[in-house]
Amino acid sequence: MLVGEYGVILGGDALTIPFQKFFARVRSTKKLPSGKQKEVSDSLAYLKKLYLYIKDLPSASFHAPPDLDHFSEHLTQYWLDMSIPIGYGLGSSGAVSAAIYDLFFPSSRSVCIQHQKKDLATIESYFHGKSSGVDPLTCYTGSALHFSANQHINKVAFDPTQIAGGYRFFLLDSRERFDTGPLVKLFLEKMGHMEFETIIRDQYLPLNQKLIETLLGERDADPALLFRIISDFQLNHFKEMIPEKMVDLWIEGQVSNEFYLKLNGSGGGYMLGITHHTSMESLEQRWKSDLLWIG
Repeated sequence: MLVGEYGVILGGDALTIPFQKFFARVRSTKKLPSGKQKEVSDSLAYLKKLYLYIKDLPSASFHAPPDLDHFSEHLTQYWLDMSIPIGYGLGSSGAVSAAIYDLFFPSSRSVCIQHQKKDLATIESYFHGKSSGVDPLTCYTGSALHFSANQHINKVAFDPTQIAGGYRFFLLDSRERFDTGPLVKLFLEKMGHMEFETIIRDQYLPLNQKLIETLLGERDADPALLFRIISDFQLNHFKEMIPEKMVDLWIEGQVSNEFYLKLNGSGGGYMLGITHHTSMESLEQRWKSDLLWIG
């Protein structure tokens, strides 16, 4: 998710893109590569728990119902081969949910995209207790998506390497994993306080919308400036979601104006950043393998 973390839970705008450098694939246990025995064993146990969760849901939970017989019969024939780091904000649970939806929900491709989102949110709720469905839908469609506050979902043509002003997005590894569930719970608890809710709805959601409109060419504004304002907002109001060791770096970027950081997903893991293309080489030399360019 490029823009919209936490706000999307409240129906705010979000912009997401698939990230091709990592993957989650369902593979057959008949073609088991060497050295993967533990991953396969863990995956089989994992799939069984997910099957039992889906099986126990009311039949009306899905617009495209699961084929539970097929799911049950093939529990030991598939395993999840995944390179996405867990707890890093890159949608590992969303990728798994999308793979399960594609494999065991035979009519999933025939329902509208809004219903796909709701179905995928139901599946992903197994992992976090509450899901917007945004991450798994992005994985499932393999497309950049704009989720608007009026509940519309549009596939958009967005190239992250062609941002107005010559900016580039990147991911920076904090080397600290956070669990999404408790962070989402914390955010919802904070939303129970009127002052916090007012700030989120009156300031944060409009900021996200303006940045998305700018990135999609619908607004004439500086994307880095809007990104910086969101970065500052998150430092002030979402500090619990930021790894403590990243705070000084976060502030350094705001002071130097060489780069800006914000959350990537719920928190922890990778930080999402933006910089001007003229700073790319110096950041690569500084952060080396902890830096990944988007696009």
